[in-house]
Amino acid sequence: MSQKLTHAKNSPFVSRMIWREIRGAFRHFVFFLSSITIGVGAIVGVGNIAANFEAMTAHEAKNLLAADLEVRLTRPLSDAGEAVLSDLAQKGIEVVRVAEMVAMASNPETTQTQLVELKAVEQGYPFYGNLLIEPPIASPFKNENVVFVEEGLLLRLKLEVGDKLGLGDLDFTVAGLVKKEPDKVAGPFSLGPRVLISQDVLTQTALVKVGSRIRRRLLLKTTALWPPEKLKTHLIEIWKDESVQVKTYREVRPRLRRFLENFTTYLGVVGLITLLIGGMGVGGNVHAFLTERMQSIAILKSLGASSVSILKIYLGLTLLLGSVGGVIGVALGVGIYQILGHLLSDFLPPGFHFELFLAPIFQGLSMGLLTALLFSIWPLRVVGEVSPAGVFRQAVEGIQERSNKGGLAGRLCLITVLVLAWLGLTVWQAGSWKLGSSVAAGLAGAILLLLLSGRIMLFCIKRMKTPRNLSLRYGISNLYRPGQQVQAVLLSLGIAVMVLLTLKQVEKNLMVQLENNIPEAAPGLFLIDIQSDQQEKLMAILEKWNLKQPTTLTPLIRSRLHAIEGDKISEMSLEGRRDRWYFTREYVLTYQEDLPLHNVLARGLWWGAEPDERTEMLSVEAEAAKNLGLDLGSEVSFDIQGVPISGKISSVRDVDWGSMTTNFYFIFPPEALAGAPETFVATVTADEADDGAIQNAVIDAFPNITIIPIREIIETIGRILQEVARTVEFMAMLAMTVGLVVVSGAIAATRGRRVHELVLFKILGATRPTLMAMMAVEYAILGLLAALVGGGLSVLSAWVIVHYFLKIPWQFAWEILFLGGLATVCLTVLTGFFVSYRTLGEKPLVALRTE
Repeated sequence: MSQKLTHAKNSPFVSRMIWREIRGAFRHFVFFLSSITIGVGAIVGVGNIAANFEAMTAHEAKNLLAADLEVRLTRPLSDAGEAVLSDLAQKGIEVVRVAEMVAMASNPETTQTQLVELKAVEQGYPFYGNLLIEPPIASPFKNENVVFVEEGLLLRLKLEVGDKLGLGDLDFTVAGLVKKEPDKVAGPFSLGPRVLISQDVLTQTALVKVGSRIRRRLLLKTTALWPPEKLKTHLIEIWKDESVQVKTYREVRPRLRRFLENFTTYLGVVGLITLLIGGMGVGGNVHAFLTERMQSIAILKSLGASSVSILKIYLGLTLLLGSVGGVIGVALGVGIYQILGHLLSDFLPPGFHFELFLAPIFQGLSMGLLTALLFSIWPLRVVGEVSPAGVFRQAVEGIQERSNKGGLAGRLCLITVLVLAWLGLTVWQAGSWKLGSSVAAGLAGAILLLLLSGRIMLFCIKRMKTPRNLSLRYGISNLYRPGQQVQAVLLSLGIAVMVLLTLKQVEKNLMVQLENNIPEAAPGLFLIDIQSDQQEKLMAILEKWNLKQPTTLTPLIRSRLHAIEGDKISEMSLEGRRDRWYFTREYVLTYQEDLPLHNVLARGLWWGAEPDERTEMLSVEAEAAKNLGLDLGSEVSFDIQGVPISGKISSVRDVDWGSMTTNFYFIFPPEALAGAPETFVATVTADEADDGAIQNAVIDAFPNITIIPIREIIETIGRILQEVARTVEFMAMLAMTVGLVVVSGAIAATRGRRVHELVLFKILGATRPTLMAMMAVEYAILGLLAALVGGGLSVLSAWVIVHYFLKIPWQFAWEILFLGGLATVCLTVLTGFFVSYRTLGEKPLVALRTE
């Protein structure tokens, strides 16, 4: 027999033993499989979401742009620029003009108004992708008297297809509904429903005035002789004196791309944490299983089996279970990514369909298998140290002795290998060394804090006076019984609680900042694109209502940053810079005689009364100054419709952007911008019940003025935050689920001892309610400790995010901690009862016969 076991260590013997272990101890493997399955499911689900987003921005880039090339205009092209377009047409390059702006639409019969996103296009739009209109129309923009709208606008204005819709000075016939628009990436934030009209009729609406905020674009379809990159280089060179930005379809939607990449990376980190917790469950299950099988291992060794062959048995068993759990996890991951896709649908183009990608599936399977292996190696190390004498020792005591026999250097070496391997998995999941190492360091810090906090709490509980109550005494003493895995439970459940409560507290702080910190006298309406000759009549209209605050008109001059200290922005290398937005954005300038409200001088002086000293003075907001590298005395030049205007920084201001008033990055003295093309903006603070009537009166008198309802915007922002929060919380709940699986596995691992103890209590006269109370106290203490440790660290992590990253005032959300802690205790107790309820029904006689 000994000879047979010794020589059969490489194939049939190992395989047979693995199969026997699976058949004989399936209850142990349920928790093993569950831990890996949920973790792999999270990785596969998030990975497929990320892959679909990448495919959307890569393979469908032309559809998202509706062209090969896009040219953004900050002002109309000059005659020379228009001549270039004529030359492009001769080369076979097609061009379509697009103009977008915010406008007010109305129902001519009821005078009811609605803010809309107006888009004017030429015949031939789009070059790529599908513009779906119901009912279908062959040449939708050939007729100048029709509009196409999103269905939401008809519902709000109580219109139907075929009715009239007012835009500016004209009334249009609603000819159809816009079901899909290729170059509109649906975002959760929108100022209003989409309205499409012909480019030829836009000027006739009287919506376009001097200084109106219009986003003009040229969409180009290239030829084989003029591919996108070549044409881009040509246009940049030939239009170097024009104010344009040229992008190919490969550069489409950079902000959307960054948002989706960052968001899916964050979800991936939460998925990685879920897999980490699952790995802890795997380690605990393997430890418990080996504790139970230690006598069998010793017997095999006494019959001649080598340590290598036994290690192969249990290592092979681990890999097999890891593979099975990974396969089941893939199926779960498919469901998870469909749920995530539904939650994120508002961020995607209409009609976008998700596909299943193999790369995330392979990554999930690989990470599941490697996680199972990594977290099993530590408990498996004792297999080689078991001696046949262990048959006559208690399994737990044997493990504890042998685990201390290994050399310190060997254990440190093994720990180092495991840490480096987990770091590699983290970097793989994060997609970059920098982010992966940061996440790994953060997780390591959280784990150390959780372990330290758990040990301190357990130490304090152990030093407490022994309670007289039997249930309390039994529940507390059980925390120190051999094989309880209390640290593993506290660590896994504590991490899950920390992640979930951190997210809830950050969300709470954002919502408080958005809703409760709005000033009582915040305006309800913003009026923009007010012309100089409309000021007097507009003020007369507004005086008819009892306004809470006087309405003031603030001048706006639209511009682009031209140069800083003589260095032209167009000649700077800005690719990849985090502050690029400050250099390339459109700046709305204004002139003010006095320092505006909610602005405080950080340094420098406001301009004095002498005109000669004021002409070249300029005030800048502190954050803009920091990102642009400006200080007192710096010279800044702006391009205002082709005319350069310069100034020297004389003051730096701290601005309260949450004041809900009109604020600016740059402010000039009045005389510095004399004669510049300007429009005006006004804020109206009235009773909410009067907002609708004020909108109708203003639009009736001035169709070109756009009115933005602030209350609706705030509600929309709140909805966006909640949608994002729901998605992240869904992933955090997966982590919580795995934490409860670890709790279940730890409780199930001690089932034999629990049955023995409960039977003795029954023999001594304990009733079923008493036994349930004993178990409830133990599980409740475990849940309470996890809630205290995880909740405490969640406050720390949430404070860091709110204070240092979001930079908003911190609000301590005690109700979230209380409810989260209560839920954790209740879930832990319920999970414990669910796993161990059968032990309560064990008959004393039957249990004693099996001893």
